[in-house]
Amino acid sequence: MVVEEAPILVFRRIDPAADRELVVANHRDACIATFGDESRYEGVERYLHRLREKVDEFPDGHVLALLEGKCIGQLELEVPYGLTSGYVNLYYVSRAFRRQGFGRLLHEFAERYFLAWEAERIELDVSKTNRTAQHFYRAMGYRIVRVEGERFWRMAKNLAVTTETPMRDAER
Repeated sequence: MVVEEAPILVFRRIDPAADRELVVANHRDACIATFGDESRYEGVERYLHRLREKVDEFPDGHVLALLEGKCIGQLELEVPYGLTSGYVNLYYVSRAFRRQGFGRLLHEFAERYFLAWEAERIELDVSKTNRTAQHFYRAMGYRIVRVEGERFWRMAKNLAVTTETPMRDAER
């Protein structure tokens, strides 16, 4: 029996200036996947301004996922100070890499990140029309916890918090 090993992804912090074209393209593609077109896209400069602020505040949660140097996804994660819930601002897998298990690998990174910050729960918003994302999040253990306006559902997943949470890089 041949056992296939999971691909090894490298997670690299986003540099909003150097990665500008890539992160904008990823964000725009995520918007299209969410809403069916880019009519609700917030615009390049507004997105980059917000991204720069978030990278400064939560640097280790804003990463590109790389496979042999090629970007296969992007995560934008945060655990606001004093809260026990982490939030996913962007969970993106490039089109060419969808339905191949990479989303699960990104989710493993996200869970490790949130546990390192002692989050007990992960929350995210998903479009009511994005059935593919809803199915994926349910498979990862998320459940709908409330309706966010007319367009979104808030989904959440409780994390299995142990007495031994992974150490943050600064603690190593």
